[in-house]
Amino acid sequence: MPSNTFTKPSVRTALALFIPLLLIYCISYFQRTGIPGTIFTQLQTDAKLDAVQISIISSAYIWVYALSQVFIGLLVDKYGGVRVILVGGVLLIAGSVIFPCADTPSMMYLGRVLTGLGSGTVFLSILKVLDLWFDRRHYSTALGILYFSAYSGGILGTMPFAWCCDHFAWRNVLLVIAAVTLVAYVGVVIFAGRHKLPPPAKAPLSLRPLLKLVRNRNTWKVSFASNMVFANYFVLQTVFGMKFLQDFCGLSATVAAGIILAMTVASTICASCLGLVCRLFDNRRRPPLIVTAGLNLFVVLFLMAAIALHVSAWGFAIGYVVCAFSSCFNGNGVMMIQELNSRDMAALAPAFTNMVAYLLVTLLTIPLGVCLESFPHYIGPSGGEVYAPAAYLTVFGIMACLAGLSLVVAWMLPETHGKYLEGTPDIDAPADQGNRG
Repeated sequence: MPSNTFTKPSVRTALALFIPLLLIYCISYFQRTGIPGTIFTQLQTDAKLDAVQISIISSAYIWVYALSQVFIGLLVDKYGGVRVILVGGVLLIAGSVIFPCADTPSMMYLGRVLTGLGSGTVFLSILKVLDLWFDRRHYSTALGILYFSAYSGGILGTMPFAWCCDHFAWRNVLLVIAAVTLVAYVGVVIFAGRHKLPPPAKAPLSLRPLLKLVRNRNTWKVSFASNMVFANYFVLQTVFGMKFLQDFCGLSATVAAGIILAMTVASTICASCLGLVCRLFDNRRRPPLIVTAGLNLFVVLFLMAAIALHVSAWGFAIGYVVCAFSSCFNGNGVMMIQELNSRDMAALAPAFTNMVAYLLVTLLTIPLGVCLESFPHYIGPSGGEVYAPAAYLTVFGIMACLAGLSLVVAWMLPETHGKYLEGTPDIDAPADQGNRG
């Protein structure tokens, strides 16, 4: 059957697929948010890992997730979202089981690699499902629910996860999460067995659109300007932000996780206001990027000053929440990278910027872990290593430099006014003229 004869199913049928996919996406976001940041101390005390090894655990997930995005996007366009996630779901479940059962760092790394590769199939597959299986008038509503599901997983990875790990063994908690993933995956398998899927696309896989995308200099500019802000936020939220609150402020794991939870909730609320922000800026893309990059730089400098002045824990809590505000409009960068390229790359462009986002995260994570270990540290009452204020000052200093660079790059971007700028990759001049008009 030709692909153009596929008819959209009823809403009830589509929901039978969408609901288990939402649960899988929620859990995949939990996997990237809750590990390793929330269980940093447990990994040190129970698994006997140092900061560099824990950073590798984070990077192992992020590297494979990031590098797989463009190629998964090509596979999704070719074979459809359901087929790709049927394969990716197996990898996600396998990694989710291997990591908590592992007794050695190498097996933990393997678990995170498989989890990252499986998670990498989820978002792009669901976008394809929404496009094919849902009527267009329901698309924006379904997309909003999808983002809410993701951020809910991020919330679960903070204080709720920390509370569970305080009352139950962290390995057992993660095995329960793996079991829930399996249940959701079985729901997708049952659906695929009962309903006819759209046939694979006839066009062969090609890297030509990708080559065109990467030759556009503005593709790299917007990817860095928007995603460096995200990388600073993500590293603070998921890697060492909770550990810093415990080391420097002397907070318990539960209280520190509560601050990370507040940070995540703030980001969730702000992300839902993206449409309002676009209207406030008259559908301009460049000003929001400049504002968020500037705010991110301000927050990191504020946190450095708070360390030097020995501000109370409340000051850092406020800084964390404001940091969430600086990272919550990444959707603006996604729209901008689409508009800076041609319409036929409307799906590939977001896949590329998603890849860059997590590459920046992993390129930042390991050096920061090495930085923490390079300063004098000692074993605290809980059995975990406690790092010196100078180590954290250096870490925030690196983040401040990168935030400043993202602000400079944001200023260099052309304005799209919410429209595709067709033409050659070097479109700076026409866009600037449009700005002046």
